[in-house]
Amino acid sequence: MFWERFYSLCLRMGKKPNPVGKEIGLSSGIISKWKAGGIPNGETLMRLSKYFNVSVDYLLGMSPTIEIKETDIEPILTEKELKDQIIKNANNLNSIGLSYLAEYSDYLSTKIKYLKDLSDDNN
Repeated sequence: MFWERFYSLCLRMGKKPNPVGKEIGLSSGIISKWKAGGIPNGETLMRLSKYFNVSVDYLLGMSPTIEIKETDIEPILTEKELKDQIIKNANNLNSIGLSYLAEYSDYLSTKIKYLKDLSDDNN
């Protein structure tokens, strides 16, 4: 589980695992151990958590979703373009992928409604 999450986060940044490891002071041997099923120590998990801006729980597979701060997202596409992209990607998913997408979209809808309600309460 750790390797899949680590590898996926690297790809999201457009980087390969070894250069990411090097950026935070790790050897390629350590990265190879992770690929073979190893898990980083606590200090390394904390560094990775800060580097990727995700929780240690997410890295270890104990949390199903990445917590994304709204301020971390800069819209590049229009809302319509984003919706079209989501639909296009959804058409390429199998039933497992679609169930993940449905679960995550439910999570996001609830989270955004909660943040909006919270914001409305503070105004």
